[in-house]
This record gives sequence, structure tokens and C-alpha cells, in this order.
Amino acid sequence: MTSTQRPISDNVDAPEAPIPPPGFTTSSGPALPVLVPDAFARWDPGQQRGYLAQRTIYAAEGRTLAYAYDCVRSATDRYATDRYATDRSATDRFATEHDRHRDPWETAATMISASMALSRPGASRLVTTAVELTERLPRTAALLATGWIGILAAHTIAEETALVADHLMPELDRQISDGLAPTRRRTHPPRLGPLRKMLTKTIAACDPVGADARAQQARRDQDVELVPLQDDRAIITATLTAEDALEIADRIEAFARTASPDDPRPLGQLRAAGLLALSRGWTSLPDPDGEHPTDPEARSSARRVVIHAYDDGTPDNRGLTLAGYGPITGHTAEELQRSARLRIDSLSELADPDTTAARRHAPSEAVSRFCRGRDGTCVFPGCQTSAEKADLDHIIPFDHDHPDRGGHTTCDDLGSLCRFHHRLKTDGVWAYYRDTDGSYVWLHGPNHPDRDPGTRIWTFPSGPLAGHAAPQHPEASSRQREAAEAGETGSGSAESRRRPHLRHRREAERQKLRAQARLRRQTERTGPSAPQTSSSPASDDEPPF
Repeated sequence: MTSTQRPISDNVDAPEAPIPPPGFTTSSGPALPVLVPDAFARWDPGQQRGYLAQRTIYAAEGRTLAYAYDCVRSATDRYATDRYATDRSATDRFATEHDRHRDPWETAATMISASMALSRPGASRLVTTAVELTERLPRTAALLATGWIGILAAHTIAEETALVADHLMPELDRQISDGLAPTRRRTHPPRLGPLRKMLTKTIAACDPVGADARAQQARRDQDVELVPLQDDRAIITATLTAEDALEIADRIEAFARTASPDDPRPLGQLRAAGLLALSRGWTSLPDPDGEHPTDPEARSSARRVVIHAYDDGTPDNRGLTLAGYGPITGHTAEELQRSARLRIDSLSELADPDTTAARRHAPSEAVSRFCRGRDGTCVFPGCQTSAEKADLDHIIPFDHDHPDRGGHTTCDDLGSLCRFHHRLKTDGVWAYYRDTDGSYVWLHGPNHPDRDPGTRIWTFPSGPLAGHAAPQHPEASSRQREAAEAGETGSGSAESRRRPHLRHRREAERQKLRAQARLRRQTERTGPSAPQTSSSPASDDEPPF
């Protein structure tokens, strides 16, 4: 989802005070004091400029972290009740799940996402690091504020120390800050690799249980992600345990080494072919076209995957866009069509989908494909969740009892929202409507910590059908705007969907992992004990509708 936030000028040689475009003004901003060594005056001008540039960037990142903590404090104060003691930390002064359903951490993350156009994971990570450094690592936080370390180092420190017990943090903070602080010989901060090694060694000596718990948590953080690249390529990243990663790498290497001597493909391409063979369940490498195994007797245990694409009618397949990826070249489109693995939707057929099921809650297949192809991603500012994985939200809530009175299940009244932002919209923290040009306008809902009615943030559809985003019936936009400004786009009370706040869930997870690590260490010393049972409810979000 694209946003309206743009740099003042793309010209690197622009004057110091460029003329701002319409809708913008020039702001000088606050000065950022940074640390410089005594030897700074003896450096050549180029070295001085580079050093100051890095320190200033780091100091600005420190301001960003301070802003994130201010957002948490603002959301906390908004939701807190007077009966909570004022001498507790800012992020502790809110009610438990039995008193309040809104989560200050999650609310702060959405405030940051909207104001900085960050993805939800990026904003959530910023919030977590801000709270960890401000409340548990104040000496280390001071190094960030003065521009000595940057935000990547801050994230690393916060994540590595997340499972250390609170009573050990003051001493650990002292050791970490002493190991990072500038000295006469240490004129630059350590790089991330040496920093991680220092943290691992320091935490293991200070809190062995926490170090073991961190290793256990790392297993839970495994994931696979796809990142689109140019030239019809993409990167797949997999975060695995070391032993699993080595096993997969060995299998891929073994596949690559089975290629015949006359195979023209370089070793890197053969490794990629080996990964494809693993995913398809083949027992030999695919041929250079990637469609058939080189061994005719090879078997496949994997189901055949059909790829979905949109066609805008451009000749020679030059207008194809893959769902979940983006535009592809005509050459790649022809190869996919020959393989019979491609399903193509014509834009001319989807641009005017059937709306006879407008009074039914679930959209028809044609309406669903059109909306996802139009939006491209979740339409909340900064969110990059693919529309293929998102919910289709009724901008004006659907009335199950009286379908004629609520929002209709049409392309005009549906927007793609990931489950997280769908829930926040339903809970009245945020509201939005579709403007007459097809853009989405977001504003603070009745349950937002900042009730400023003047806030407006625009996002724009980024899918292959974005050119058809304007509402077919402009009166739908007016109706949505009135409902959003009146705070009527949420549907029902969120009390029935209460769950523990994010801070409480993370604290419970910390205690659980530490208890498991402590039990494992005890078992290694004394032998196995009687098994313990525990029951914890699933934390998966239910649909917010």
C-alpha cells in the first residue's frame, strides 16, 4: 500500500532551503547533540563528515525510540484508571484483561505505523525495544540517545535480554553499557556480529537460565518469508534451527551434485533447482525449464500449485501481474502458460463484478478477486500484508439482522484488512472510508487515545486493478465518510473478544520459558522428575466480525 509521505526533493544537489511542494512546509528540526572523541579535531574533513553523519543518524533513531515510548505512555494514560498507583512505570499503569479490552502496546504500534508508514511488525518491534530500553536498560538507552549506537544495535540488545529476570537487569545493563561505551581507544561502536557475541557471553554468565530460555524461544520464532525482487525473481528466507538448516542445505547440495556433466546450469542455479525439487517431492533435479524431473521415473508427493494472475489486456502477455508478487515479463508469462499452472483473470471481466449477492455477508468469488486485485495489500497505512492473506472488511458494518440497513457486500463497501488492523477498526480505535478517487482515508476512531478529529491519512490501492479503484457509486463514499466521522464504523463491543494485553502475554511467555529452562537444567543435574502438565488457551485471534 503506497502512502502520501514523500521527500521534499529527489535532487541530491537541492539548495538548503528548497521550495516545498503544495501541502508541505520546511521545518529546521531540533539539534541533535552527539558524542565525538578528543581526536576528532585531528581527523581530515571527510572523516569528520562521515563520523558526524553516522552519529547524527543514530541520535535521530534515538529520538524515534523516545517517540515510540511516548506513544505507549499516551495510550497507557488514555486507558488507565485512577485506582492505579502513579509510582509504577508508565506501561504498567493499565488494567488487566478483566478491566480493559484495549491494549496500549498494540494501540501505540498502530499510531507509529500510521505516522511513520511502518509495517505492523516494524512498529511492534519499535514499541518493544522502546519499553525494554527505557524501563530495563536505561544506561544502554543513553548511548542511543547520544548517537553512539544505532537502532539495529538497540533492537539486538532488547531482544537478546528479553528473557533475563528483572532483578538481574541493573547489573546486566551496567555490563552491557560498559562494554559498549566510548573510550580513548574505542572511537567507534562494535558492529552487530561482535555485539551479539558479547551479549551471548555476558548473558550466559549473568543469567544462565535466561540464556537457555532464549534458545528455546528462538525455536518458536522460526518462519519462512517471500520478498519480491526485480526481473521476475523473489527471495525466500527461512529462519530455522541450526541443525534443520544444515540438513536442508545438505539435501539441496546433494541434489545439485546429481546433475549430469553436460548440464549447462551453474552450481547456484542447480542449488535453486534442488530446492524446487524438494518442494515438489521429486527424487531428482528438474530440467532446465523447471517443469519436469530429469529422471523420468521420479515420483512426486506434492500437490500441484496453480498460480493466479491478472491480465490488463496488453498484447503479447506484457500486462500480466502475479497475485502476491507483481508485474512479470511476457517471457515469464509464456513459460507459465505453457506449464498449465497459471490461472488468468481478465480485468475487463472483473472490473464490473456481479453484485446480486450484495445483501449476503460473504462476498462472491468475483467480488473477492476484484477487491484483492484492486487493493494489493492491507489498506492500513504502512501495512504490507498481501491482500490475498487479508480479510475483506465491510467499511460500513454489515447488519446480519437487517441486511438492507448496514453496509452491502459490494466492491464499493469492501476493503482489504489484515486480521490485526481489521480488529482495531472493528474495536473503534481506527475508522476509514473510500474517497471518490478510490483512495482510503484513515482517521482516529472513538476509542483512539488521541481523539483529534482533524487527523487524516491517505493510502492508495496498489494492486493490478488499482486503476479501477474509484467507487462505481459515488454516494457510497459519502455514506462511508459520514459513518467514519461519526465513529459508527466499528461493529459492537469488543468486551466479548477480550484477551491478555501484549505486555502481559509476553511476561507470561517469559516466565513460562524461564520455568522450562530451569526444569531442563535441574533435570540435567539430578535426572528426570515427574512430568508437569499445563494448560494455556490458544492465543490465535478470532475473526473480529
